[in-house]
Amino acid sequence: MSNEPEQISLTDSNVEDIYGLSPTQELMLLHTLREPEAALFFQQMVLHLKDPDISLFVKAWQRILDRHPILRTSFHWEGLNKPVQVVHRQVELPVEHLDWRGLPGPEQEQRLKAFLHANRQRGCVLTQAPLLRFTLIRLDETNYSCVKTQHHLLLDAWSGAVVFKEVQKLYRALRHGRELALPPRPRSYRDYITWLQRQDLSMAEAFWREQLAGFTAPTPLPGEKAAGSSTQPAGRFLTIDV
Repeated sequence: MSNEPEQISLTDSNVEDIYGLSPTQELMLLHTLREPEAALFFQQMVLHLKDPDISLFVKAWQRILDRHPILRTSFHWEGLNKPVQVVHRQVELPVEHLDWRGLPGPEQEQRLKAFLHANRQRGCVLTQAPLLRFTLIRLDETNYSCVKTQHHLLLDAWSGAVVFKEVQKLYRALRHGRELALPPRPRSYRDYITWLQRQDLSMAEAFWREQLAGFTAPTPLPGEKAAGSSTQPAGRFLTIDV
């Protein structure tokens, strides 16, 4: 690991903003750097697309990338007292195309499993935005598998659902030849970081100590896996009509 500070500045033409991380992001970054081979916060989702217009599908995602600063964010820590996240003005969505037409269904399934494993091993380069990429796999004349890959540093499940709904609405509008007026651009994640930095941590600590008083053991979570079971699912699968 280099001791030289990274050269990051708002004077760079493609840098829109620079600010700190939330405590949750800092923990994710810490564990990612400590255990890179574990891919703890590496997320994969497999979308089954029926008769899609691929060019419009990619265009819709690129517009969402342009709309949400967090999706254009990279993370930096080398030579810095505290890690920072850097929002880039322009980022191109990485899209890879594979063609598996002509292969029997069982072989396509095996190839997909192998691809998901290799994709997980590849991981994400946290210092290069975006930490989001797509692989579009053509299965036959009308069906595709789309592997969406991202790092959990960018979005939680709730935010991801909001983004996905926007993509669906935008794609369908484009496919019908019309423009979609999305809601006003959401507030920057910087606003949340600024709000966090203004909080009185001593008061927060006192509150949670009072709330958790009397607990002596961890509380099992619904659906929690037994010790020794795999914590690295191959991916989540979702079928959508686009």
